[in-house]
Amino acid sequence: MATTAGAWSGPAREGPGPDTDPAVLERELTEAVLAGAARSDVLHVLLRATGRHVRLLSAEGGPLATTDGGAGVPAAVAAGVLAGVTGPVVDTLDGLSATALPARAGTTVAGVLLTVGPGDPRVQALAGAAVTALLIDAVRAGDEAAEVSPQHTPADVVASLRSGTVSPSMCAAAAALGIDLQRPPAGAVLHYGGSRLRAWSTALAWLEHPVQQEGRTAWTVVQDEAVLARLHNRLLLMTGDECADHVVAASGSHTDSATGLARSFTEAERLLGLARTQRVPLLTFDRCGVVQVLLPLPPTQLEAYAEAHLGPIRQRPELMATLRAWLAERGSRQSVSEQLHLHRNSVGYRVRQIKNLLGTDPLLPAASAELHLALTALDLLAADDQRLRGDDEPMSAGL
Repeated sequence: MATTAGAWSGPAREGPGPDTDPAVLERELTEAVLAGAARSDVLHVLLRATGRHVRLLSAEGGPLATTDGGAGVPAAVAAGVLAGVTGPVVDTLDGLSATALPARAGTTVAGVLLTVGPGDPRVQALAGAAVTALLIDAVRAGDEAAEVSPQHTPADVVASLRSGTVSPSMCAAAAALGIDLQRPPAGAVLHYGGSRLRAWSTALAWLEHPVQQEGRTAWTVVQDEAVLARLHNRLLLMTGDECADHVVAASGSHTDSATGLARSFTEAERLLGLARTQRVPLLTFDRCGVVQVLLPLPPTQLEAYAEAHLGPIRQRPELMATLRAWLAERGSRQSVSEQLHLHRNSVGYRVRQIKNLLGTDPLLPAASAELHLALTALDLLAADDQRLRGDDEPMSAGL
C-alpha cells in the first residue's frame, strides 16, 4: 500500500493510550484501513495504545511487519496459535515473551499478532481490536497468508499431523475432514500381514477416515478405542482374511495440542510393533499397562534397564522363557511345566538357577515388578528393531 507509518490521520494522530476503548479502537482502525491505511500503520497505533511493541507474523511464524524489527516464532508455534491450541503467551525466536493472538476468520488468515511483554488481558483486548483491520488488509492485498489451499488430500493431512508441522491451511483441511484439532484425537497405525494386498488397499480407500498408506502400513486418527476397534474389524472383514492377527492396530495417547499428535503417532508405531511381536490384534496407549512408562525412553535406556535386571540370564533362552512363564503363572510349577512341556523337576531346577544368577526371588513383590518391567523393555526393543527393519513377519517375544 502507498500509505506509510505515520501518514495516517486517524487514531494515531490522536495518540490513543492506556485508556483507549477497544470497541472505539476497532471501529477507527477498520475505517482507516478501508480508507487505505497499511498494516504497519495499524501496528504503530497498537504500540501507542498498549505501550508494547507489536509484531504481525505470517502463518509460518516469520515477521510480516513489526514496530521493533524483532523476530517471529517457530512455525509449529504459529500453527498452534492459529489453530487455537497454543498460547496466548509464547516465546519469540529472539528470546522475548509475548502474547499471541490469531488474526483469522474462517479460511482467511492475516497471520499471528504478537504484543511483546507479559500477558495482560487489557493488552489482549486492544490487540483484538486490530484483527478486523488486519484481515481487511490481507484480503485486499491478496497476501499469501490469507489463502488456504484446497489442494490438501486426506493423506497430506495425516502426514502433516504425523510430522507435527501443522500449517493453517492444514488445520482448515483437517477441519473439513471432521478432525477437531481443538480436541485432538490420538494417532493410530494399522498393519496388514496377509497376502491380499489389493484388498487391503481397497479396504483402506473405503474407510470413512483420512488415511495415509505406505504398503502394508496405514496411519489415521481416532477419538477413542471403540473407533479403532471398529476400523480393525472392518478391515479384517473387507480383506477377507480368516487369520485374525493379519490386521493389527494400535493407537497412542491423546494430546493437548495438534502439534503433540506427532508424539502420539510415534507411540502408536511403537505399540504396533509390540502388538505384532506379542501377536495381539489391538493395543492402545490407555491399555498398555507399564509400557506407558517405557514408551518415552530411548532404546539406550531400555537396553540399560534390561541389562541391569536380566543381564546374567539374557543369553540363556531357556531361563528367559522359564522366567516369563514363572512370573505369568505366579510360581505354579505345574502350570509352567505344562506350558513349557517340561518335567516339574526341570522347572524347579531352572527356577533355582534363575534365583542364583539374579540374586533374588522373582516372586518377591519388588523383584517381580522390576523383572516384569525389564522383560517388557526387551519386548519393546525387539518390536522397535522389527519396525526399523520393516519386517512383515511377527517375531516371538524378546528373550
